[in-house]
Amino acid sequence: MKLTRAQKEELVSEIIDGLKNAKTVVLVNYQGLKVKEIWDLKKKLREQGIGFQIIKNTLFKIALKKENIEVSDSLLDQPVALVWGLQDEVIPAKITVEFGKTAENLKVIGGIVNGSYVDEKQILLLAALPGREELYAKLVGTLNAPIYRLVNVLQGNLRSLVYILKQYQESKV
Repeated sequence: MKLTRAQKEELVSEIIDGLKNAKTVVLVNYQGLKVKEIWDLKKKLREQGIGFQIIKNTLFKIALKKENIEVSDSLLDQPVALVWGLQDEVIPAKITVEFGKTAENLKVIGGIVNGSYVDEKQILLLAALPGREELYAKLVGTLNAPIYRLVNVLQGNLRSLVYILKQYQESKV
């Protein structure tokens, strides 16, 4: 079905809004993927609150130009899908790269992180980082360790005192 000019302009404005609000946009070549594989990827992404959108390259080029984001035209000469991550920089890249290991036809071709274009290598490096929740857990563990050790040392002194008093009591009896 052909899109009218108004529909195309609306799609471009939606893409521009997405580029402004997204912390990460992963660009993938989906050519050769089966419909079931695309649905599986969409399901995994949706579970994490991440969007997936297949868009015409001409409309995407217009949106990129309006946002002053430089992307090589050679990257946009292939079918491109966008993986939108609004809350976390790492999770969209991580899920996409992991899914690409099982679906050989899905190829990461680059991305936009915080409004700047990055190449495939940087997206792969981003995918190797731990997620936000994992980093929070490590931070809490790091902050908790000294307190735990202090409590353990203080309890050790109390245990020793109780043990000495008990031995003293048993020796008097």
